[in-house]
Amino acid sequence: MRRIAPKRERYKQRVAKRRRKADELMLQSEIEVPTVEALMACPLSKFIHFAANDCGYTGSRYDLIANWVHPLFLKAKSEASREDNPSWKQAMSGPFKEEYWKAAVKEIETLESMDVWEVVDRTDDMNVIDSIWAFKLKRFPDGMVKKFKARFCARGDQQLEGVDFFETYAPVVQWTTVRLMLILEILLQLKSKQGDVAAAFVHGKLEDHEKVHIEMPLGFRQQGKVLELKKTLYGLRQSPRAFWKYLTDAMVAAGMQVSKLDPCLFVSDKVTAVAFVDDILFWSTDEA
Repeated sequence: MRRIAPKRERYKQRVAKRRRKADELMLQSEIEVPTVEALMACPLSKFIHFAANDCGYTGSRYDLIANWVHPLFLKAKSEASREDNPSWKQAMSGPFKEEYWKAAVKEIETLESMDVWEVVDRTDDMNVIDSIWAFKLKRFPDGMVKKFKARFCARGDQQLEGVDFFETYAPVVQWTTVRLMLILEILLQLKSKQGDVAAAFVHGKLEDHEKVHIEMPLGFRQQGKVLELKKTLYGLRQSPRAFWKYLTDAMVAAGMQVSKLDPCLFVSDKVTAVAFVDDILFWSTDEA
């Protein structure tokens, strides 16, 4: 009998421990889960059965709902629970405090490597806005723990217009453009790919006349120090606009033109792209 490597065994034990903790939190949730009978009466169940049959499923609709769909509802109910979106205090005192702390450290290291801010001395003339942590326990569809995520955000609701933000407008793709491209994909047999920009808003740069100061993150604060931002953070009023300008400049640098009819449609000789904030769809005649 082959012996399991100690490193792999420790990993399996760690995953099993996480799953037990996650299941305990799930069972404590008060969110109502639909019964099998309620799911059977739902019109969606017929579509699920139809789609499953198209994929080769040969069982009855009841077996499909009872054995597959309903267990997913039972597991997925924890996705909306408060335990999966804790505050800083809850995250640092809960059963996953080590995992959340590692996620927070990784977030700060990522932002510092991207040169997002500069640590400066606090002065009385600064409009220093609060910062906040947003934690998320991400799960697989069956409820299994996928990853722990931490995001450092700014309290944009405390910004003052004309002081630390000016323009905020950022366009969003028109749905007629998306529908048109999906129709063309079918008619012209185009190849499509989807992508998203990691840490999207952090790529946007602040204007020279915008001076934004925020409190240092909880867990990493220094006495008498604040952060002077060089780039935008999630939560700032001007972040969507700054990222759209960054994306437009990047697309133009790649040889694409901005459509005059839709500022979120980018066209070149070989590739067409549509951007919905940080999610981008690409179409081309070939995948290369």
